[in-house]
Amino acid sequence: MESSSLARAKSKALKLLAARPRTASELCRRLEREGLGAEAGAVTEWLRGLGYLDDEAYARDRAERLVAGGGIGPRLAEARLVAAGIPESLARRAVSRALGPGAEAGRAAAEVERCRELAARRASRPLAGLEDRERARLARFLLGRGFSGAAVSAVLGVAVDDGGGR
Repeated sequence: MESSSLARAKSKALKLLAARPRTASELCRRLEREGLGAEAGAVTEWLRGLGYLDDEAYARDRAERLVAGGGIGPRLAEARLVAAGIPESLARRAVSRALGPGAEAGRAAAEVERCRELAARRASRPLAGLEDRERARLARFLLGRGFSGAAVSAVLGVAVDDGGGR
């Protein structure tokens, strides 16, 4: 027979997962906040065994939703996955896959294409006709949405320094 605290932790974890998918790290943090941190390890292993908790599947699905439609860039998508408790290497792989077929090999080209799509949607007119001030504003927006300086430079034809990064 399992302890009452373990049963409570399992019940809480199932309720949390019913609301939305979560990573093992997120689930552990929530259980700790509920005073059930001691049971978190056993609960996450139990959920993995049932197939209810899979960080790799979470990363794939979340990365796809984050970059779908070009709403945010790869850097911001990776940062959000890492913040959810996904290891950086797994986050990077998931985002590369989400960028599209062959994007793992041609990640830079896929990022430039997504950046171009978002820039075109965001701009008030064709990109070639933008004034310097409009280009600078659009560049700041794209950098803030998680696109690299190289991608923004390629799309807008301006020199952009994003502070290094990948």
